[in-house]
Amino acid sequence: MAPSNAELLEPVYESWGRGDWEPQFDVYADDMEWGFSADFIESGMRSEVGQKSARLRAWLSQWDHWRCEAEHYVESGDTVVVFTRYTGRGKGSGAPVETLGAHVWRMRGGKAVRLEVFPSRESALAATGVDPGYPSASERTTAS
Repeated sequence: MAPSNAELLEPVYESWGRGDWEPQFDVYADDMEWGFSADFIESGMRSEVGQKSARLRAWLSQWDHWRCEAEHYVESGDTVVVFTRYTGRGKGSGAPVETLGAHVWRMRGGKAVRLEVFPSRESALAATGVDPGYPSASERTTAS
């Protein structure tokens, strides 16, 4: 049986959970685009597969040991909403940071064609209309 879309994304989060942001994953489509939702100042989508992302590098340059762990996957057709937990330490301040967020992936034929980053789980669910399967997205913190 073919792996689910969520299972195809697991290696991405295994790497990001270790703070390894270098790999280009096989699950990325050649025309994949990624970006930040309208909730962010630098919103918008870009296609940067196969190259080093200047936008990602700029974001990561502010942090020591920035990690992104998947806590829960919610699949609905070709959409996968991933509830995330970010941890790191401010490079200048040394202040520890831990925050929740979400990623919305669009899949086509077993490949990721779009990744949109959201600052909250609720905003990701509202944008997609995906039902998380339990009352409050912010209450669920265990991986599935």
